[in-house]
Amino acid sequence: MEAIRKYIDASSLMAVMALPETFQNRKLEVLIFPTEEQEPEKADIASIVQSLIGAIPAADLSLAEMQEERRHKYETAD
Repeated sequence: MEAIRKYIDASSLMAVMALPETFQNRKLEVLIFPTEEQEPEKADIASIVQSLIGAIPAADLSLAEMQEERRHKYETAD
């Protein structure tokens, strides 16, 4: 894995990010590493159904009405 290591004045970095007051007027060591980008997990039908168990409160809705209310969530699953 490639990395970058630099020593810089705190004033240079303060324009980019907030730093504690104790860092002012000091030299800082900056290490930069790439992150491993992960794609967000896509929900499957089984996990969606599992997440809904007990989530629908008892109401005056019929089963068909409850299903229609949640249909969009099922339609976007892989």
